[in-house]
Formats: sequence, C-alpha cells, structure tokens
Amino acid sequence: MIHSEKHFYTILSLLLSSAFIFVSMVGMNIILRADESRLLSEGGKVIMESPVWVREDAENNSEDMDEENSGKSTYIVTSKEMEEAIDKWNSRTGEIVHNPVTGQISMEEAIQTGELWLADMEMEESGEETDAYSVNATLGIPKQNELIEPLEPYYSFWTVRFTGSSMNAVLYINAVTGKVLGAEVCLYRNLPDKFPVEKLSLFVEWAGLQENDTEIVFNSDGTSAFLEIADSHLCAEMGFQRKQKGYFDLAHYEQGNLNADSDIYYNEYVVITYKLTVGESKMS
Repeated sequence: MIHSEKHFYTILSLLLSSAFIFVSMVGMNIILRADESRLLSEGGKVIMESPVWVREDAENNSEDMDEENSGKSTYIVTSKEMEEAIDKWNSRTGEIVHNPVTGQISMEEAIQTGELWLADMEMEESGEETDAYSVNATLGIPKQNELIEPLEPYYSFWTVRFTGSSMNAVLYINAVTGKVLGAEVCLYRNLPDKFPVEKLSLFVEWAGLQENDTEIVFNSDGTSAFLEIADSHLCAEMGFQRKQKGYFDLAHYEQGNLNADSDIYYNEYVVITYKLTVGESKMS
C-alpha cells in the first residue's frame, strides 16, 4: 500500500513538473514576442519603411487579381504626374533602391522591355555573330539632396544595363507605365554613318507619347536634336557623338585610359542618348 502511494506521488510530481515547464516556456515565448513587437515598432520603422507609397485602392485590388495579372499596373498616370516624375528623375542627386510594390512592373518585365526596345531601335547586332551581353537591373526612386520622403509609385524607375563587346546600354524604364523614358547607348561596331535622327520619333512612340506637329530641330553643332511632345511641357532630346580613340563604358569615361580593357578599346565609337525634359520649349 505504501509502495503504491509513493509511486502515485512520484508520477504526480513528474506531471506537475512537466506542466510547470510547459507553462513557463509558453509564458517566456509570449514575453519574447511582445518585446520583439515593441522593438520593431520603436526602432525598426525607419529601416523597414518603404520609400514608395502603396495606395489603399491598389492594395485592395491586388487581393482580387489573379497570378497572371499580379504584376500589371493598376494606376492611371496623368500627363502632369509623368512630367513631375521625369523632372524629379532628371534632377536626382542619387537613387534609393527598393523592391517593387503593387502596380509596378517586375525586373523580368523591365528587362524584356529593354530587349525589345534595343531590337526595335536597331541597337543590337543581327546575324550569326550576334553579340552576347550581360544584363542587370535595379529599381529606385530619385533622391534629391538629403530630403527623403515616400513618393508615389510612378516616381520609380528601373535602370537596366546591357553590357557587351559591341554595345553598352543603360535604359531608364518607368516602373508603373513600363515605358522607356531615357537611354544612353554606346556602339563599338556597325557604327551609323550619320546622325540617325529618324529614331527620335521612334523613341517618342516607345515612350507612349505623341510628337507635336513641328519639325525636328538641331542645336548649333548638329550633335543634338529636339522634338516637342503634343499636349504637354515635354521635349524629346537625342544626342549623337562620334568619339575617336577613347574608352567609354557609360559609367566611367577617361580619354586615353592606358588601363582600359583591350577587348573594348576602339579607335572609334558612337554615343547615342535619348531623354525627355520638362520646361520651356527648345524649338525656338
């Protein structure tokens, strides 16, 4: 009888000890989660906060969108908003990189748009010896001075870089409209004989804009062309420069650089730029 009572109390003690340990673990977990939430809310806001606003209507609409259309834009960007986005991008002092938000195109879509743009603008080589190139892309909003504040999604641009032995290109693609609104291209082979000014109208078309009923005009030395955009304060610009015996990689240019890679050091090359600007007309 005494042996049975001892056995009972031993089992009871073990059960009570196990219950105490379990309750202690649960309580500690609750305390740790509460501390974690407090620390994140107090000290993690600046780090975790997105530099881009996410509109509530777009966020709600994203719940009803199927997987196929999840990356499609849900915003309608007005011409005034686009002018503001272009102006802010042109005057940026830096960029703040971020992940895509609802209504912005993906990296894959930006790269695909860039490839189609290069092909349509006849920047790529054709034939059996087509140049192989590497591609990278970053998404960012313009930074001006030290002032950092969340911006609307249409202020973001994808910067897509194509690097190859015969061509270097940097394309600026609006993250909401998916349109190429600026480009810098350096050609090392198959150089155009003259200023391909007819491509300026094609650039305007690719930007989703319509040119005005005015002729293209040139600057005094014939290295830049300008075309007014209809129903806006925008002007499309195209630059064309033929360089001699230099090295140019769109990120660093230094005439006569002795340390330049011999594979991309050319006696002659061409730099073509496209951009949109906001302001008074340069046509006069």
